[in-house]
Amino acid sequence: MDSSGALSQYSGTALYAAMVYAGVFVLRPRTSPLVGAAAALVFCWGVECFQLTGIPAALSARSMLARLALGVSFDPQDLLWYAVGVVPAVGVHAWLRRGAAPWTRRDGGS
Repeated sequence: MDSSGALSQYSGTALYAAMVYAGVFVLRPRTSPLVGAAAALVFCWGVECFQLTGIPAALSARSMLARLALGVSFDPQDLLWYAVGVVPAVGVHAWLRRGAAPWTRRDGGS
């Protein structure tokens, strides 16, 4: 399987956004799913726009960690793919918060 294809690139972008969404709740657990989604998207879009400065590319040339966190170059399609990663995470999170998970006991027991 070719790991350099469009599906691989954009699924990685969506996964990055989903991880940022999850990171919002590590920092602020009581955040609502919609506020968390907005925060994740603003962060991801901010990082993507930061790539227009060339600074992430320069940092990425020296550090694999910077490359993974900041990327290298601006791709306008990534702006859409961030939402593709966040929207399903919001749906699952909202569903779990409602207590709809089959392993959740509604009687207060563990």
